[in-house]
Amino acid sequence: MTARVIKNFRGMRVTVLHAPDRNRQVILETLSKLGLAATVIDPQVEPVNADSIAQSADILFFDADAPDCSFALGSGSEMPIPTVAVLGLETPSRLERTLHLQPSALLHKPVRATGIYTAVFFAANQHFRHHALRTRLAELEARHGSRRFVIKAIVELIEQYGVDDEQAYKILRRESMQRRLTVEEFATRLLAADPRALISKTRRA
Repeated sequence: MTARVIKNFRGMRVTVLHAPDRNRQVILETLSKLGLAATVIDPQVEPVNADSIAQSADILFFDADAPDCSFALGSGSEMPIPTVAVLGLETPSRLERTLHLQPSALLHKPVRATGIYTAVFFAANQHFRHHALRTRLAELEARHGSRRFVIKAIVELIEQYGVDDEQAYKILRRESMQRRLTVEEFATRLLAADPRALISKTRRA
């Protein structure tokens, strides 16, 4: 299924982690024109709390050239919100440090108004797509791990009721649908309880 593309960011909250300069001014002015509410943090003056930013903002712009930003955001850990790295110096060490922060998008210095909507667009959509993908992968891993419980439940039903494997699986499907559970979830419950207490009288239907 194709993920929904977000195009309108009006009303979103943005934290701009950047010392005062022309680049920050352009970012703030453009975000305001796009209808985004910006909060400014100067990392050279104010303490930076990554958890607090993640809770209070929908998107983060940070100065990737400032060591204070990289240290405060925690190298090697991805923020739970979309992030835009504002990068000027393209030295290998600077790029490596920025890469460890796993930004959702890049914005090059000197910052121009024409690139900011693009940065927000890609940051938000890439972040949410990656989040959806990770969620889907976690669900698939959980279902794969639960498959052995389905097999055990089928064997249990065969032994209890003398049905074949196809009939046993049909029973699992029917009973799980009646309870609005996945087959894997119902199989786990079945094995934890007395199958005769969970299977309906119409089990052979």
